[in-house]
Formats: sequence, C-alpha cells, structure tokens
Amino acid sequence: MSRHQAAAAWMVAAALGLSACHGPLGPFAGGRLSGTISTEPSADWSVAAGHDTVVIETRPDDPYSVQVHYYVVGDQLYVEAMPRGWSRWRGFLAADPLARVRFGDRIYPVRAVPVVRADEIASVLPVFYTKDARRPPTGCDVDDARPPCVAGLRFFRLEPRPHVDPDRAM
Repeated sequence: MSRHQAAAAWMVAAALGLSACHGPLGPFAGGRLSGTISTEPSADWSVAAGHDTVVIETRPDDPYSVQVHYYVVGDQLYVEAMPRGWSRWRGFLAADPLARVRFGDRIYPVRAVPVVRADEIASVLPVFYTKDARRPPTGCDVDDARPPCVAGLRFFRLEPRPHVDPDRAM
C-alpha cells in the first residue's frame, strides 16, 4: 500500500470513528447524536428554519444517524420514506418508530408515523418538489392527491414526544 493509499485509508477510518460517536459526517452514517436534548417538544418546528437538512437518529438499541432532507408543512415535520436500496435508516425507522432529530445542537425526541392518507401526502408534495428540485409525474399538479400522482411517494410524519427525561431520551 502506498503512502497516499495509507493516508486516505486512515482519514476514512478516522471519519467513520468520529461519526460513530457524534452523528453522521458528510455522507457517512454515524451513531448516537451529541447535543442538548430538548425536554420541551417543538410546537411548530420553527427551529428548522435556516437548516437545509436534519440529522435523524434511528434504532435506539444501536443508534444509527444520517443527514436527510426534511419538510415542514404547517406545524408538522416530515421526512421522505421511499425505500432506497443503499439507504438503511428508513427500514430501521419502520421497524422501530422511536427516533431523535437534531437541528443545530438541539436534539428532539420524536415518533415516526407513516403517512398513508393521499391528502396528507399531497399536502407535503409542494414543499418536497420545491426543496428537492423535483417535478411531479406528467399530468399531475404539485399538490395533486389523485392515486397516480401520489403512487410510490411515502413520508414519515415526525411527531414530538413530550416530557422525555433527557437521560432516557430514546
């Protein structure tokens, strides 16, 4: 192994080691989040303002955290839940809905609820399409709740978990 390969391998190992302790690092998944755990739930998710992404921690028994896009609609917080072969966090969240999200240095305990009603999915779509620079399917408006327009689109609504003891925040 050359010096350059060894240095690159060391840097990747160090990045993975750091991310496992304090959350994700760039594209690498991490472990338990560090930060201040909020004992008061966010009433309207205004804490999200100014952040492009949210860090979400899933799998309480073996924390797994990633950085993802989020969508605020009214006073509700959503993340997309479409299955991706290379992404594991959605499956972890589907198996156990307890999670935590971090905006800045504040951590908020949440419960993930799969969104199943077409009208609620449609309410998220304008923000989803705008934020992710995507387009709706041909023949659909950005807020169209008709079955062909919401087919395959899945979201989790992240509901605050109130009165969480910071020592037992998961």
